[in-house]
Amino acid sequence: MKKKLTAFAMAILIAFSVVILPFAVSAEDTADENSKTEDTSQENTQPDTPQINTSADSVARYQLPFDMNVASYILVSLDTGEVIFEKNSHEKRTPASLTKLLTSYVAMKYTKDLDGTMVTAKQKDFDEIYGYNSSTADIRKDETLSMRQLLYAMLLPSANEAACMVANHIGNGSRSNFCMLMNTEAKKLGATDTNFSNAHGLFTDNHYTSAYDMYLIAKACYETPGFMDIATTSIYQMPANTRHAQPYNIFSTIKMQSKSSPFYRSYVKGMKTGSLPEAGHNFISVCQKNGESYLLVVMGAFADGNLLTSNLPAFDATSAIMDYFFNEFSLKPANSLESPVSEVKLKYAKGVDNLLVYPKSEVYSVLPNSAEENSFQKIFNLPKEVSAPVKAGDTIGSVSYYIADSLVGTTELVCAESYERDFIIFLVEKLKEALNSLYFRVVVIVTLVLIVAFIIFQIYLGKKYEKMQKIHRRTK
Repeated sequence: MKKKLTAFAMAILIAFSVVILPFAVSAEDTADENSKTEDTSQENTQPDTPQINTSADSVARYQLPFDMNVASYILVSLDTGEVIFEKNSHEKRTPASLTKLLTSYVAMKYTKDLDGTMVTAKQKDFDEIYGYNSSTADIRKDETLSMRQLLYAMLLPSANEAACMVANHIGNGSRSNFCMLMNTEAKKLGATDTNFSNAHGLFTDNHYTSAYDMYLIAKACYETPGFMDIATTSIYQMPANTRHAQPYNIFSTIKMQSKSSPFYRSYVKGMKTGSLPEAGHNFISVCQKNGESYLLVVMGAFADGNLLTSNLPAFDATSAIMDYFFNEFSLKPANSLESPVSEVKLKYAKGVDNLLVYPKSEVYSVLPNSAEENSFQKIFNLPKEVSAPVKAGDTIGSVSYYIADSLVGTTELVCAESYERDFIIFLVEKLKEALNSLYFRVVVIVTLVLIVAFIIFQIYLGKKYEKMQKIHRRTK
């Protein structure tokens, strides 16, 4: 009887060891491996997590300490996309010749060969602008120019006849078709406060935009290959033609680029002017200094006694804004690729308990020069632990950087070194995990209950057998 009991108990324990225990270990291992990617609990999260500001046209982060006689303006970092200063940037304004930025953008987008595409000036290119005493590049009827030369004519002296030539050429003889294309492209860029009814910018009631929309259009131009080569040119030589016996020069209206001008600023790197009595003086500029790039839109500027009084007040406003900005602000890093920003518990690696994580990319923000280094608030998205093996460059989580509850940027967090799994440590840890698991404890309890039940049952059978034996002897 005792041998049968012992054999049965051993059979149960062996079955448990061979079948159930490995299953428990395997289940724990799978759960642990999955935790490497599924556990995204935040660490170092503040009690009140800042709301992420996803609006591209959000309120400016800073305010100018002075006012100007300017209807609207917006200054944006081309490096980070941050809106730094802003005033009435969604107010509808008359763009005047800022219109030619979109005309140029469409021309470059829909012309495969700027040098090989030739356009001949027709009478109707001049009829639309006749009597306005508008800006010109002295292009004459029947002259043929390349699309690239027309771009120089539009962007430097702001030639209206060049804009009409472009519109008629790309619009297949219809300026209205070209305007429809302009407005379609503007909408694609997100310019929802814009409607252009001509290609040059002369005043009509149904021709309007906003400072913010012009920022979007100017940014698209800035990102178009070859555009800034034209926009930053101060002097360009037009070729001899059927109506010009000799080559002649055309000049940029951006006096802030000219070293001989009282408006000169070395940081101004081109874009476009535009002025009309109905619009005031408008100026869009790319401003670059110390490796940083910014785009400033000034619309509706008028002479103001608080600034240098001139007939070009948008240049005064640009100088006032950018001189102040470059003196008081700069682009500052939120992180360094060489410095770890956090650490995560590392399992199953020999001699290493914690895994250092590094930012995959740098995050910058425009800050006052007086700002402290800890101005950035960090919100981590990291697992509680990861399991070896891990390879250098593996993504472990991410970190988001905030300034005054506004999202600056987010970058992935990666490990810098590789760590292999130590097999002995892995087995020991898995055994501990299995022994401590609820599943294991339930199986053990059930097994013990079965063994006890079996023993009791065997005892019961034994006593019953003895009782029957006694009865059997008596009957004899």
